[in-house]
Amino acid sequence: MRKLIVGVAMAMLAMVSVASAAPVEKLRTSVSPARVRVVLDSKEPIAYKVDKDNLQLEVELPESTAVKQQAPLKDAAVKSVRLVPVGNKAAKLIIDLKKDCQYKVYALPNPHRLVVDIFRINIIKQSRELAKGVTYTYAQDEMNGRQIQAYVVSVAPKAKYKLQPFSAAGAYNGRGLVSRQAAAKKMLAAINASYFDTDGWVIGNVKKDGELLAMDEQPRSGLVIKDGEPDIVKDIAYTGTLTINGGRKLHIKGMNRLRVAEDLVLYNHHFAPTTKTNQWGCEVKLINNRVTDVSTKGNMVIAANSIIVSGHGTNKDALLKLHVGDRVALQETLGNSAADAAETVVSGGPLLVEHGRVNVRVQEEAIANDIARGRAPRTAVGIKKDGSLLLVVVDGRSNNSAGMTLQELATYMLRLGAQEAVNFDGGGSSVMAINGKVVNKPSDGRERLVSIGLGLVAQ
Repeated sequence: MRKLIVGVAMAMLAMVSVASAAPVEKLRTSVSPARVRVVLDSKEPIAYKVDKDNLQLEVELPESTAVKQQAPLKDAAVKSVRLVPVGNKAAKLIIDLKKDCQYKVYALPNPHRLVVDIFRINIIKQSRELAKGVTYTYAQDEMNGRQIQAYVVSVAPKAKYKLQPFSAAGAYNGRGLVSRQAAAKKMLAAINASYFDTDGWVIGNVKKDGELLAMDEQPRSGLVIKDGEPDIVKDIAYTGTLTINGGRKLHIKGMNRLRVAEDLVLYNHHFAPTTKTNQWGCEVKLINNRVTDVSTKGNMVIAANSIIVSGHGTNKDALLKLHVGDRVALQETLGNSAADAAETVVSGGPLLVEHGRVNVRVQEEAIANDIARGRAPRTAVGIKKDGSLLLVVVDGRSNNSAGMTLQELATYMLRLGAQEAVNFDGGGSSVMAINGKVVNKPSDGRERLVSIGLGLVAQ
C-alpha cells in the first residue's frame, strides 16, 4: 500500500490559462475543525501556480491584479494569510504555517473562486487491487469539517465478478455474520445490505437468481441487476395475490418471516427446512401452482421445489377450502418491470443520488427518524457513469470517524463518481469484509449479526 498525500501532488505547478488579468476582488477565510479555507473571489478565471517551501505556501497569480490584504486569522495551524500585488499585473497569496500541513488548491466557476484548503486532518488514501478490475480503497477524509474513515470497493464493468445477495445466517433466513458467510462463500468483498428485525425478519425486497428471498410492500429504492447490468431503481414494492377456487383473491402480506394474526405468508426453501409455525393456522403446499398438501398442524416441511402458503384467521378459513389437486394462481410483482425481470434485487433506502444529482428521498420512502436524522455509520451502493459498482462503508460514532448524515453520504457518493446511489442499513450493522476479514471498525465494537449481505463472487 502507498499513502497518497493530497496537496503537493495535486497542486504543484497547477496552472489555469486565461486571456487577460483577473482582478481579485476579495480575500476570505473560514475555519473548521478539519481545515482552514482561504478563498479568492474574482469575476474572471484565476490562473495560479503553487510552491511550498518548509512552512510557507505561496500561490502565484501571474495574470491577476490585487490590492494588499491580510486575513484577520488566529489559528493553531496557520500563522498568517496575505495577498500582495506583484507589479501591475500579478499578485501572490502567501500562507505562513505554524506546522507542516497537507493542502489542496483548486479553482471553482460560477462565480469564479480560487480555493486553498489547509487540512488539520491527515488526509489518507490507500488503494490496492483485489483482482483484475476490482480495487479496495481505505480513505481518511473530511466531510463538513469532521474526520471520516471510509472503505470503498470499486468493481469495473468487465471484472469477472458479480454482486449477489446472501443470507448472513447461511443456508436459511436468520441473522449471522457477513464476514463468516463471505469467507465460507469465498467472496472477494462483502457488505451488509437490507434492513431487518431482531428475529431475522427482512425489511425489504430481496431476489437472488430470479427467486425471491424476502418481500416488503413499502416502496423503497434498491439495487437491481438484470443480465449483469446494475441499476438503482426507485419504488420497489411487492404486491402478491393468491387466487383460489371460485376466483377469490387473497392478499399476500409477507414472505419467509414469522406468521402473525390475520396473516398470509409465503415460505420457500430459503426460509428454513420447515415453516416454524404453530397449529393455529392452515398451510397449503403448492408445486407448480397445484395443491399437494393441506394441513392445520403447523411447521410444514418446505421442499426445494415447493411454496407453502400459511394463513391465520380469515385467511386460514379460505385456505381450508382447498383440496389436494386444486389449481391456484399466484401473481407477484415488485411494481417495476426492471425489478420483475431482474435476476438480482436488493432494496434498502432511501435513494441518495439520481442522474448525478443529490436526491435523498426520506419522506417518499417513509424512512424512520433514527435512520433519517443525524450522523451515523453508513452503507451504500453506487453506480458510476461507466457502469462501475461502488460498495461503500463509512465508520461513525467514534473519535476517528464522525459518520455521515444521509445528505453528506449522498455528497460523498458524488465525490466518488456515483451517478446513482442508494443507502442500505447502517449504524452498528455497517460492515465491510475483504476476503472474509472485517476491514472497518463497526460501531458496536464488534461485527453485528445481520440478515442480508451483498458479496462479490467469481463469475
